[in-house]
Amino acid sequence: MAIRLRHIAFAVVIAAASILPHPTHAQFWGGDDDGPAPYGTGREGKCGSVDLVIALDTTNSMAAAIRDMKREAVRLIDLVKFVSAGDYRLGLISFKDRVTVEMDLGAVADPEEARQETVWAIRRMKAEGGEGGPEASDEALRTAILGLPAQGRDQDGDFTAQWRAHSRLLVLITDNLPGGFDDAFKEGVDDVNARAVTTEALSRDIRISSVFIPASGFQMAPDPRVEGIMRSYPQLTGGVFAVTSESGRGAAEAIAKIVDQCGMRPLS
Repeated sequence: MAIRLRHIAFAVVIAAASILPHPTHAQFWGGDDDGPAPYGTGREGKCGSVDLVIALDTTNSMAAAIRDMKREAVRLIDLVKFVSAGDYRLGLISFKDRVTVEMDLGAVADPEEARQETVWAIRRMKAEGGEGGPEASDEALRTAILGLPAQGRDQDGDFTAQWRAHSRLLVLITDNLPGGFDDAFKEGVDDVNARAVTTEALSRDIRISSVFIPASGFQMAPDPRVEGIMRSYPQLTGGVFAVTSESGRGAAEAIAKIVDQCGMRPLS
């Protein structure tokens, strides 16, 4: 398959994105205060069954992005319901220098109950701590992709579910470098580990999409390596790359665009 780009360099691609409608032509409304704005059209069930896991950085610098997601949580999950025609499972992982499984994929069998549980899980998220250093984003992805238990890891909660949907969407949201569990980014180590995560995702037909928050890393100078790595996840797995405003506003809209594209960037 053309999107399985195993041998492409660990570098740049800009993904286009568009978004959705209202029952027959659903609509998703972003978080702008100016009122609702449609972001595209599509048919119900166009993605087939959907497994969606969101891996979310919850450090201080992500406060605006998390507020944005809280505000749009219901409509965002309703969008997942629409594109999957009600056949979906949801998971949520948060991370700082430690990983927390907030909701295991498929832990709640009934989609409507899963919808409510996920909305409340998002609304419980708090932005705190972090102090500007690298975060365990690569380990959060590894937890979701490999289905890792907490034992023996700096992790709270087990991720036990097996990915099985037609559309397998793993969405990473952060503004910082991957640093494993040691709060440090080492060239030739953490970047290599991040690439290894994409190989594991490819082997399981999981597309990693990334939402890059171009913030200054909580009172630290921006690091251009962050965007390069964030672009590389979708580059190598066929996912979608999105960027928010510097404040993090637009995070929910970015996730919605990824969902509406079934987690797959358009072939040009």
